[in-house]
Parts: sequence; structure tokens; C-alpha cells
Amino acid sequence: MSGAAAPLLSGNATDRAASACEIWLTRHAEHERLGNRWQQIETRLFRDYNWSKLTRAQRKRFPEKHEMDDLYDRMDALHEENRFLLASLPALVATSSLGICGKLAIAAIEVCPEENEKAHRLIASILRDYRALHGG
Repeated sequence: MSGAAAPLLSGNATDRAASACEIWLTRHAEHERLGNRWQQIETRLFRDYNWSKLTRAQRKRFPEKHEMDDLYDRMDALHEENRFLLASLPALVATSSLGICGKLAIAAIEVCPEENEKAHRLIASILRDYRALHGG
């Protein structure tokens, strides 16, 4: 977990939902960062080395291939950890504004706007309204 999340977690020791959401959101942010790095590497390899035309054996000679594999493995682990944590969130009762906002933020991420735009917009608007109502 990142150092930036630690102060929020320590302040929410009594709200297990807030703590779980902070962990989920921290993992999600790391997953996004790693995915962007993976995409940068892949884009450069396609552009500079015609990556799609190389055989698996040829690709293995590139150090970037090993970095991409490591990134993919970490992203896969983060995804699995968050999948299990997401399944537990409905059972956790949010007892603070951070817990409620955390659950709403995760719902806004999980309800893909391309798949259900109306539900996504509704969740995002509830999160916005709740933050405005509670000053944060």
C-alpha cells in the first residue's frame, strides 16, 4: 500500500468499509499506473520494432518483454486482490463519510460508462452530491 493511503487508513480504524475502500482504490490506482507503463512500452515496440511481426522467440530477446511480463503479473495480482475485496464490500457497513464516499467511488469505477451510462452517471452524481453536502 502506498504511503499516501496510510494516513487515511489510520484515521479510519473504526470504519472497516473506509479502510477496505482505501485499499481497493490504492490498488486500482497502481493497476492503472502499471497499465499505462505497459501500454507505453508496447506502443514503442510496435512503432520501433514492428512488434506484431516478431516471433515469440524474437520478442524474448527484448528486455522490455520481461518488463512487460512483470507488469502484467503485478497487474493480474492486483486485479485478483481487488476482485476478492470488492466481493466483501457489500457486507461492510460504512460508518463514516469516507466509507460511504469510498463505496460510491468504487461503484463509479466498476459500473463502466460504456456498458451502463445512466447507472454510471447516477452513481457519479450521488458521489458528487454527497461530497458537496458534507464538504469534502
